[in-house]
Amino acid sequence: MSTPVCQASSQTINANTDVLGKGIRINFYYTMILLAIIPRTPNTEELLNSLYANAGISGFGLLLTAIIQTAMNQLSLFHALFILHILFFLGTGVSPMGKYHWTTSRVVMGVVMQFVSVVSFTAWGLYLWFNVKKIGSDPGCNVNDQIKYVIFFVTVKATEPWLKGLWIAALVLSAVGLMLSFGAKAVVLFAMRRMEQEERAEETNSIARRVTPTESPETRPQAETEQSEKQWYFHVSFPLLFSALYSTIMLELTIARNEAHLLQEPNGTTTNTGPGVVQIDDAWEFGQVLSIVMIFVNINEIIHFLFGYFGRRKIRLARKRQAQAEETARQGEGHSAPILYRSRGPSGSDVSARDQAPDKITSGYELQNLDKRNVEVSETIVASALESQYQPTGMLR
Repeated sequence: MSTPVCQASSQTINANTDVLGKGIRINFYYTMILLAIIPRTPNTEELLNSLYANAGISGFGLLLTAIIQTAMNQLSLFHALFILHILFFLGTGVSPMGKYHWTTSRVVMGVVMQFVSVVSFTAWGLYLWFNVKKIGSDPGCNVNDQIKYVIFFVTVKATEPWLKGLWIAALVLSAVGLMLSFGAKAVVLFAMRRMEQEERAEETNSIARRVTPTESPETRPQAETEQSEKQWYFHVSFPLLFSALYSTIMLELTIARNEAHLLQEPNGTTTNTGPGVVQIDDAWEFGQVLSIVMIFVNINEIIHFLFGYFGRRKIRLARKRQAQAEETARQGEGHSAPILYRSRGPSGSDVSARDQAPDKITSGYELQNLDKRNVEVSETIVASALESQYQPTGMLR
């Protein structure tokens, strides 16, 4: 049996615009940094959920591309390292774009989808490192030993045994940690749901026996919102920002170290200067354009969020000023609060609710809708907790 001859053209790692195009790189770098710098507050919850959903779709699409090309022996070690590195920090979780009614099926589906994405990424990453010396290479022409990888600004061979062990340990430990986290979140969600149902039943029973004071629907949310606004400019996660910057810088340095072997002609062709040559193709094809479009989708979400946020803030301030003006007018006129309802006293005379229970007064309309409002509040709490479990799996989760 003759040994395959390594041709000079086979020693060049061809371009792969589906993985390493400029549009794709810009999209992932922008997304990672954006998710790191946006503060995590109740005000930004819906915005972050939308951005995480877009990031998860992009990451999962890149993972599927890697799995398919690896199965067809079309993915080089150089491009595989790029995918592995970026998905480890960004994640591959698939999450819904909107908030929907809480159901057990949603929780189960969310946990299953997260498990599938984590297991798929981990399995592919382990396969890559266990076959690091031969993945994507032509018979008799293995250039994987020439591929460089940059870790903490140090350039090393991608096939170094210690680097292989480090990545295998990181993949296994992160997968175990994420799956335990998913299971714990699911247990917490079911516990919250059970507590919410018990509290709702208890409140429904007690409302028939007594009159419960309720807060103004404007006062409490306004106070909570004002408190959250104070955290707006300070609640930025610096560990996540460091992770995003590190991932971006190390990937660009890895590309530069491998591209240093490249002598590219003006027409985009590559002149082979020895084994380990990497050909970088800057052609703007559909994949590159789509990645840039995804950036504009995120920008559109941010613009809508800002318009909505400042619009709500303007309305809250107007209501607050109106309430203060009404309170001032009542105090100036010496006008007492109206009697909300009347009942019969022991002697048969009319006794106002204010005389019976001055600390437990509410309107008939509030009594009628109290249970409904409690249901809506509890559903919102559970829905918010449910959405958090859908965040993409990665360092930026």
